[in-house]
Amino acid sequence: MPAALIVTTLGLFLATGMLYVTQTQHRALLSATVRSSGWVAYQAQLEFVKTQGQFEIAMLRPSRRALDELQFRLELLRSRLPLLYDSDEGRLLQEVAAQKDVLQAFERTLDATIDSLPDTSPSAPETVARLRGAYYELEPLGRVLQKVLMQSIAYNEEIFRREREVAASPAIVPFALLFVSGTCLVAILFMDGRRDRQRLADVTAAKAEVTAVQDNLRAIIEAMPIGTIIVDPDGDQVRFINPSAAALVDPSPDHPEWRRLIRAAFEAAIDENGRKTGTLSMAFAKPLGDIVSLRGAVCGVIWEGRPQILILLTDTSRVRNAELQLMQAAKLATLGEMATAIAHELNQPLAVIKMAVANARRLVLSEADPEAITSKLDRIGAQVDRAKRITDQVRRYARMPGDQTASFVLRQAVELAAGFVAEQYRAAGIRMVLDLEVSPELLVSGDQTMFEQVIVNLLINSRDAYDSQRQDTHQPQVVVRAVVRGGEVVIEVTDDAGGIRNDILGNIFDPFCTTKSAEKGTGLGLSMARNVVRDMNGTIAAENVEGRARFTIVLPAARTQAQDVA
Repeated sequence: MPAALIVTTLGLFLATGMLYVTQTQHRALLSATVRSSGWVAYQAQLEFVKTQGQFEIAMLRPSRRALDELQFRLELLRSRLPLLYDSDEGRLLQEVAAQKDVLQAFERTLDATIDSLPDTSPSAPETVARLRGAYYELEPLGRVLQKVLMQSIAYNEEIFRREREVAASPAIVPFALLFVSGTCLVAILFMDGRRDRQRLADVTAAKAEVTAVQDNLRAIIEAMPIGTIIVDPDGDQVRFINPSAAALVDPSPDHPEWRRLIRAAFEAAIDENGRKTGTLSMAFAKPLGDIVSLRGAVCGVIWEGRPQILILLTDTSRVRNAELQLMQAAKLATLGEMATAIAHELNQPLAVIKMAVANARRLVLSEADPEAITSKLDRIGAQVDRAKRITDQVRRYARMPGDQTASFVLRQAVELAAGFVAEQYRAAGIRMVLDLEVSPELLVSGDQTMFEQVIVNLLINSRDAYDSQRQDTHQPQVVVRAVVRGGEVVIEVTDDAGGIRNDILGNIFDPFCTTKSAEKGTGLGLSMARNVVRDMNGTIAAENVEGRARFTIVLPAARTQAQDVA
């Protein structure tokens, strides 16, 4: 298309030169150069319009082809600018030459943009923002080119007026040629404009399609039962909330309680590298005082063309309460099974106390040495402390678990759980081995009472496995091992009671999956154990290793007590 324009314009210049051969060479040169300057200005202005159109296409649908086309258009526009002020035509017009510094500044901007396009990834989140910045940075160039074009047109009109005055009679021919040439130019420009309008229509249709998709997505998000929150990472400002999320705090995104919820979600989802991404499980106090249990995830999204943070939350209070009630029932059932062992363990210090009281009474009546009486009283005090430790352990185990998540010492929790079933193991003749290769200060995040229940459930399952598959060839043994591997802590509970049946190994963590009789279990212990470990961002697995059953818990290691205090 530009080639046809050039051929048509050259034909006009030749015809005009033949008609004015009798005029001075200077007038012919002046006329030709001024007209040429107008043509160069027109080409630059037309190329600028095409470049802006390609910018819009690239910003709407970033692709390598769109970026390559944009680079080609920028290079064409860059090649047009020096012709405006470095050619003979540009130097002839003072107003055009005065724009040289401005045009050179835009040349540098174009060079920088052209050089950056080959390294620009269409799928990068910042690509659209960079293209939009370049688009607005080049926008003033259009006004400069428009000004140059209007100045060239004004000079052309002045030259034509003078030519008509000098040669009125032969002016009909050049006007006819101009009319024919102009008609050709109009036809060519019409075709070019039609093509540009088609591209503009495609861009408009694409924008409408994107708008329709965005409207549909917004409608789906607003109808979802999951709370959806869009947060601007600059200042943690809420940009969008759906009705399910509004029920947690307030329909207004400007409510101050939103910042508290956002901070709590970020803290619950933060990973080992400090990034605000991942799944979360937390408790949240609503503005009216109600405490709800929330689960969800935090991730990055592009919302309305900008990088934002997406927070998904679902209220699991009812499910959580049901799980806590089931876990409490399981704990109370375990206490019922252990009542005999607990009573036996309490009877031992009581028997010692009774004997010590009788001896102290005899020593007092016989007016014995006070030191002997004091020794008996000290023994009574030690046995009272022993009984208190037993009752404290039972009370701690029977306590209702809560929704609060905190850091606790892993080693201490495992030792407390093991100590709770130690008497049952002694009565059953089972040897328990604790191999805890972890620091006494190592912390993990979660509910300590619920984690202890997980360890107790695993130990009781091992005890029941020996009861149903008693082997007299060796002493039963259960090994509880804890080690740190990388940034994770691994807890293994292994018994040699024959392993887990292969037909239920794949479904052992499903609810109501059990090999015990109805009097001994409901099949919910391992299912609840999996939920507890999952809430601690960990995993639990079961396997058979050389005829032994092994349960492996993997948890992220939080930090040491010294780091927690710091």
